[in-house]
Amino acid sequence: MTTEHRRAPKRKVLEISKTGAWGSVTYQHKLSCGHIESRPRASTSASLACVWCLRSEKKSEEIKSLSAPPVLIIDAEEEQSLTDFEMTVEKVRAGIAAKFSVPADAVDVSVGDVDGKFVIKSAIVFLSPLDVARISKS
Repeated sequence: MTTEHRRAPKRKVLEISKTGAWGSVTYQHKLSCGHIESRPRASTSASLACVWCLRSEKKSEEIKSLSAPPVLIIDAEEEQSLTDFEMTVEKVRAGIAAKFSVPADAVDVSVGDVDGKFVIKSAIVFLSPLDVARISKS
């Protein structure tokens, strides 16, 4: 048994099916989580360690750490904060436009509502063919 199997959560075995021909038989254990554990012998216990659940937990943590958090969050209920947020969005738009040396109307800032709070989700910069040529040469 590997270390990974020792740390994996135990899941109930729903069914066991035998696959393969004589000499190369494997037993497919269908677990309550939906994953299938393949073993050379049928398990006699009612539960098995599900390594795939452990692996998927690790991957989901890795994906969460890679995803970027929202840039700005301001409560939507306060009017003063709303005007401040609009000014902040315009400052972000101007900063991006200055960085790419394009007009401010070529930058589209996407704003959304997440749980009653305004959030800057993303920004799109529209480039003309001349801007593309200028940026690609530098």
